Formats: sequence, structure tokens, C-alpha cells
Amino acid sequence: MTKAEKAATEVTDRNVLTVRLPAELHEELRAYKFFTNRPINEVVVQLIRDFLSGPGREEIARGMTARTKTMYGEALDKLAEM
Repeated sequence: MTKAEKAATEVTDRNVLTVRLPAELHEELRAYKFFTNRPINEVVVQLIRDFLSGPGREEIARGMTARTKTMYGEALDKLAEM
């Protein structure tokens, strides 16, 4: 696959997400785009990746643990007693 074909595939393999931002945050994002000459989509995707590989991943782990305890707490307690 050529580089151009790969780039075209990456673009078509994306989902659309609508996000409502406060006006001041949107203006800051537009200023960032203007001064860095980077597309807003590229900036937002990178910010989401950074979040989900750091603080977001930690929140996911805590949420999974809490949900597992809620859903399977009784069974886990019985297993612990064995």
C-alpha cells in the first residue's frame, strides 16, 4: 500500500464526533490552529490520545474496578472465602 493509499484509508476509517465547546475555549483552539498551522481535527485527536493514554486510562481502570466490585462483589467475596 502506498503512502497516499494509507493516508486515504486512515481518513475514511474515522468517525464523526460533535463536541459543544464554550465560546472562549473554541476561540483558544482556533488561535492555536492559526499560530501553529495545524488542523483543529489533528490537534483534538492528539489531545484525546494524550488524555486516554494518561489520566483517562487511570480513570478507566478505577471505573472498571468499581464496576466489577459492584457487579460481582458477592461472587468475589465467596471466592475469597474458599
